[in-house]
Amino acid sequence: MKAAPMRSGPQQPPPAPVPMEHLVALARCARAGGRPELEELLRASAGVAHAAARARLGESLAADGAAADALARVAGSLHQLRDAQAYPRWLYRIAVRCALTHASARAPFVALSGKERDPGAGPAAAAASAERARTVRAAVATLPRRWREPLYLHFVESLAYREIAAVLGVGLSTVSRRIQRALDRLRTRLEKHDERR
Repeated sequence: MKAAPMRSGPQQPPPAPVPMEHLVALARCARAGGRPELEELLRASAGVAHAAARARLGESLAADGAAADALARVAGSLHQLRDAQAYPRWLYRIAVRCALTHASARAPFVALSGKERDPGAGPAAAAASAERARTVRAAVATLPRRWREPLYLHFVESLAYREIAAVLGVGLSTVSRRIQRALDRLRTRLEKHDERR
């Protein structure tokens, strides 16, 4: 697999995590209300849409495009949602479908969100940090998607395990087990990589 190209220019910080209960309440209001409620719902939903897209496409413009497409679809079809309680899972499924559509239009590559470089570090430290980030991204990309998704939702989007369970439609213990297995696999792969160096 190829390493992900780095985006140039300043990157926007990820949106603050939103509790799932708040998303459900916003979905109820947006279905019954007008444009301001819908805009607030879409802003609050951006983190989940981006996490779903990044789990499949990496940190890329394609992931940003897939997330934007997902939010546009949500805006256009919110009236079809029968139960606001199902909103987080519904949003996630839409984002996954948009990411898969974008994935079919491009070659896969390795990526993981996060800060790659300490601006105060010297050139040698910056190079070592960038190399380590590439190694971690490569290791994350090899994880099964069922482990990679909760990993992104937790460590990149800062969602709590119970919120991840609601988004993915699985039990809390399943989320915990998947994240633990992903971390164990990453630890093993990174240790093997370090031994070879």
